[in-house]
Amino acid sequence: MGPRNERCYITEETEKRLIEHTEELSHFGITLEQIRPLQKDAGTTLGTVGLVLAAADSLRSDTGSLRRLVILLRDLAIPEQEILRLRLSEPEEILTYTRMDKPDKEPQLR
Repeated sequence: MGPRNERCYITEETEKRLIEHTEELSHFGITLEQIRPLQKDAGTTLGTVGLVLAAADSLRSDTGSLRRLVILLRDLAIPEQEILRLRLSEPEEILTYTRMDKPDKEPQLR
């Protein structure tokens, strides 16, 4: 299997922060690509900017790398809900990693 490409619905602030740290993310097999898809709205064609996140399949099978990546994202002040929207793995696993050094919080899905 090759890389997995996902369209992630994240805020502009998160998108900006990810782009600022592209080199750090590349160490985890993550590549970011800005795209400008065309969408039709009320008979007109509009250009939008999107962010495509490509993750190596090995990231899903290597829990140590996934854990380090999630901790990096958390340390970059990316909100937990935004990390979940990146769809790096199952929500329960991501929540465990985002909260692993915060014993007073129980993992919950919203």
